[in-house]
Amino acid sequence: MNSAENFIQNKVLKQQRLRRLLDRADIWQAANEQRRPRNGIATGYRGLDALLSGHGWPRGATTELLADQSGIGELSLLLPTLAELTRDGQMVVLVNPPHIPYAPALAAAGVQLDKLLILHPRGQRDQLWAMEQSLQAGCCGALLSWQPSREAGDRDLRRLQIAARQGDCLHFHFRPGNCAAAPSPASLRLQLSSDGEQLTLQLLKQLGGHSGQRLQLPRSPDLTRRDQPLH
Repeated sequence: MNSAENFIQNKVLKQQRLRRLLDRADIWQAANEQRRPRNGIATGYRGLDALLSGHGWPRGATTELLADQSGIGELSLLLPTLAELTRDGQMVVLVNPPHIPYAPALAAAGVQLDKLLILHPRGQRDQLWAMEQSLQAGCCGALLSWQPSREAGDRDLRRLQIAARQGDCLHFHFRPGNCAAAPSPASLRLQLSSDGEQLTLQLLKQLGGHSGQRLQLPRSPDLTRRDQPLH
């Protein structure tokens, strides 16, 4: 076999190995994300839907919500979607929320409380495992998770993005505002702030669409109470 034939054979073998690698379910490809259908799930806010490339929250993907503090109305941003999912019989999982969700306010917004599950795993490893398993399960409509610090690395976030895609689950991941400058594999990133009356959203990143836009929404009442558990 001459050198030209060796070159061609080696090239074919490399292409075959690459195809096998890319066919693995645990490999995340940005190009595939760009080709995915852009039929998002409506946020319940026309102005926000108009800014998003899929006209709603991206399906089977991670959405990062970055805020300097909790309790500024960030949970109310998701209420229309959570209400719709639970009315359709889908489970919504909350992992390590910083405060106890206020049941009367959630129920008044249309959220079916019997479809809510709150998990408090101990330690970073157990939390990541619980999130990944829930996202992959295929029976969870949405998972909300809170990261109190910059502990989660790019590798962990990529695993969660892949798990959300595998389970076709909405993943909303709350992170501190100072994580905005750090790279992230999330499909959508929003920075949140509030002046007490309005919730301001800045679109930091979205796959297949423009970023940099700002939007202001009326701030909803507080949905968390430290002294009243979720029943």
